[in-house]
Amino acid sequence: MLTGDQVRATVKEGKVKPGFITHEQDRYRERAEDILACVKASEQRRRGDIEADLEGILGDGIDRKLFDGLAKLVFDTCDFATQSPIPPRDLRQRVWLESARRGPLSVIAVEGVNTRDAVFAAVAAELGVQPDGLAEALYADQPDEQRLTICDAGDAQWLIDRYNLALVQALLFSAEHVDITVGAPTPARARQLLRAVKFNQLCFTAEMSGVDLKLRLDGPASCLSQTTKYGLAMAKFLPTLVLQPIWSLTARVQVKRFKPLLSVDHTLGLRTTTKDTGVYETREAEWFRERFEALESGWVLDRDPTPLMQGPDGVVVPDFSFRKGGRVAHLEILGFWRKGSIEKRLAAMKKHGPKNLVLAVSKRYCVEEAEALPEQIVPFAEVIPAKQVLERIELIARKVG
Repeated sequence: MLTGDQVRATVKEGKVKPGFITHEQDRYRERAEDILACVKASEQRRRGDIEADLEGILGDGIDRKLFDGLAKLVFDTCDFATQSPIPPRDLRQRVWLESARRGPLSVIAVEGVNTRDAVFAAVAAELGVQPDGLAEALYADQPDEQRLTICDAGDAQWLIDRYNLALVQALLFSAEHVDITVGAPTPARARQLLRAVKFNQLCFTAEMSGVDLKLRLDGPASCLSQTTKYGLAMAKFLPTLVLQPIWSLTARVQVKRFKPLLSVDHTLGLRTTTKDTGVYETREAEWFRERFEALESGWVLDRDPTPLMQGPDGVVVPDFSFRKGGRVAHLEILGFWRKGSIEKRLAAMKKHGPKNLVLAVSKRYCVEEAEALPEQIVPFAEVIPAKQVLERIELIARKVG
């Protein structure tokens, strides 16, 4: 992810235009190649040393913000590790205690006065290691001192594609609502997108407009708490949207003191390295599935159900469907949602159904409307009670076919 000060965008006539770049722009491609080469050649080097080398590449010109963003995205793919014979915090304590025990220290050798090297030698003997390197290991847990172990970044084209997508992700952090249209999606594409929404626990409404699927997502700025967590979830969802053949997204975002309209779509050529798959399962869903299957109830659990119509235009996306003896029921999990969004969902369910849908609702957001649907609501804290869900689906399942 890009930080706020790394976002390049211009505002004009109430609209915001992200500062996209292309592989055909030589100075950007070449600088991306230089950044990647510097980091990838730095295995086992200290982060501080790598960043110092990058300073010469990033420069201080008008494109510094862009190059800082490219470097940030490369570092996001890296793993840095602390290398020390013992945890540095414990090592510091041992060194300080030994220093205090020995009294005043001298920087240079003075007869009768202990030196820094003598302290390290004593601590090394106590630990059974060589004193060489102890001074370096003393603060090895500090970010600048950690050493690069893995860099999973791709090539320059990968970095430019990642940068362009990251610009949109960063701008969406300040959105209150995000409106999405997917043009005439196939059933598989619709399931893929809606499962990604569910997997990232985004608050949403969905409806069909002719053959197009329309979504409205609550944006990070609509959350009263956990804004960063929700913003990251929104960012993780965006690559799946980009996989759709025909799509568009609009949102009001905050850029300095303005709230311009962000508008992006498939014609901009945004690309992602996210695998083109629709198999997502949240922790809550995984825990529920394991516990439900352990009941051996005879109900066949389907992890990839078809979205259901709700009224003339609405769409509901179950997390699971259950089938047994020609009867069918569904379960939708509402976890990381706002109270207002759940109230709207329950009101729509009361009016339009489906009557064979069970809602598992976080106890944090159980609202009064739930009392009007006692047969279809199962409150939960961390783990969805499988037995209660089984009782509900036995009660409300409908004959099909």
